[in-house]
Amino acid sequence: MVDVDVELRGTAPWNVEVQIVGPKGSEVIPFNGIKTARKTLSLPIPKAIDKDGGTFEIDLISVEDAYGCKRTVSVPGVAVNVRRVLPTVKFYGKADQRHITVLDHEQAVLPLRLTGEGPWRVKYRRQEAPERIMTATLKSPNDELRVSAKGTYELLEVSDSQCPGTVIASEATYRVDHVPRPSAKLSADVQATYERFNGSHILPPICEGLNDHVDLDLTGRPPFQIMYNIAKDDGFGSTKLLDQPTFSSIQPRTRFQLRTSEPGRVYYEVKQIGDAAYPLAKNKDAVIPRSERLLFEQQVLIRPSARFKNHNRLSYCLNDPFTAHDYSDGNGLVMLEGTPPFQLQVSVRNLAASEVYTETIQLHDASWRVHLPNYSFRSIGPHQVTIESVRDASHCEQVAPDPLYRSIWVDVAETAAIIPFSRREDYCVGDVIPFQLEGTPPWTIGYRINGKSHTQEAKISPWSITATHPGEFAITSVAHQQKMCKTAVTDLRYTVHALPSAQVGHGKRIVQDIHEGDQAEIVFTLIGEPPFTFTYQRAELSPRKGVQGKVLETHTVSGVTAREYSIFSALEGTWTITSISDRYCRYPPAQQDALEKSW
Repeated sequence: MVDVDVELRGTAPWNVEVQIVGPKGSEVIPFNGIKTARKTLSLPIPKAIDKDGGTFEIDLISVEDAYGCKRTVSVPGVAVNVRRVLPTVKFYGKADQRHITVLDHEQAVLPLRLTGEGPWRVKYRRQEAPERIMTATLKSPNDELRVSAKGTYELLEVSDSQCPGTVIASEATYRVDHVPRPSAKLSADVQATYERFNGSHILPPICEGLNDHVDLDLTGRPPFQIMYNIAKDDGFGSTKLLDQPTFSSIQPRTRFQLRTSEPGRVYYEVKQIGDAAYPLAKNKDAVIPRSERLLFEQQVLIRPSARFKNHNRLSYCLNDPFTAHDYSDGNGLVMLEGTPPFQLQVSVRNLAASEVYTETIQLHDASWRVHLPNYSFRSIGPHQVTIESVRDASHCEQVAPDPLYRSIWVDVAETAAIIPFSRREDYCVGDVIPFQLEGTPPWTIGYRINGKSHTQEAKISPWSITATHPGEFAITSVAHQQKMCKTAVTDLRYTVHALPSAQVGHGKRIVQDIHEGDQAEIVFTLIGEPPFTFTYQRAELSPRKGVQGKVLETHTVSGVTAREYSIFSALEGTWTITSISDRYCRYPPAQQDALEKSW
């Protein structure tokens, strides 16, 4: 049947006569009772043409309306060309051949076979996205579809230049796959804990400097190239990119060397993988999405270490316990690095006695001032304190110690002492009191005068001090080596006496005239601690004031217990006392014995 549209004018209903003119004759076909102005008429195809194909013509002969008015129609007819071959479409190839694998950035070419007269219009879709219908215009019976996305493609419709056609259902699909991009994952025998929070694999911690690796299983076509990021905690809550190296492997399982040269948290991120199909050189922009990257991380434990902050010498005194001194400059301070708690083993070597004392100390802090109260210095001379070993909670092997900061020296000095040269307990004002000092200079001597404390430094021994005030004088302490090794002194107490003095005539200048045959009393007043011994003399009267005349006589009186002593004389002259001594002292002072004088 052939459908022909006609347009009618007048009053409905209409009656229409249509003539079909074929190669073997013609036939008039009436259509009566048409009620619409536009009508599609279905007309039969002449049998001979329907069988073999060909051309026939359709003409309108007449039209009659509702009033019986009939009119002959003279309009051009319609030529109909009848073909016996309908357009078809199918994918070329057997069922097991309608499959192609291409790189994910390449187009796949799907071969078609078309019948009919071109051009053809073909509709198709990808079964994975059925709502999206795609259309292609094709010009050749052996044309192709070019597609990019992977999936199963299905032919839906076809039409050629004249007729709609059919899709051969048994050959309407074609499968497109992509060559998989290479990938990497940790081998099953790698010990790691997966952290869902950030998608990272946590590797067991490793000690600084030890070799470590993980095995990666690679999928793809060897040889492989792996580009990855190495980052590390920067100590401020962020990470710092250390390197972005690339390494190659020809095996599907490769060994990935881990970086353990520095302590800290180290992060590894596989950023790109290339293989024979997707070499990195041609796929520089093909970065693995961050959510799909292989991530793993490892804590590199710092190896424990211990060192002295400086190598300054320490000073102690004989018999002192080896307790910490409050050195503000860091002397004797051990600095530790690692994971607390620490086990620190130190030794003290006494060079004089060839003895070594060793002790292990448990520490929780990163610094320790040498404090070994169980050890006392029993001999003088140098002692060497050495850090023998250190361990921490990581159980990592300690860092090789720095020989310059592994040991320090302790100088042990004898206890300072002060020894008097004389057994005297009483001295006079102006006397020099000498002492022998023992120890290492300089010394600091503490003493007390009448209850008031003083100190004096001595750089050499012997040392002496001059008694300047009467009363009690006592040595209270002695120290040496910058006021170290201080020794309290309790048995060096002395009494310092004032110098004795004397007066003639109660200290007044007396000129006395006497009659011939009379005697004058000359009174000597003695000041000091009896018994007294004093020397007096008589000299000629001098006409010149302030000038003593010739000495005429000299006398010494001993054993005087009274504080006044009188003599009677009728001789003319001037009487004076030239010297006096009491129980302890003498004036003018006599020279001390030879030993005391030499100091």
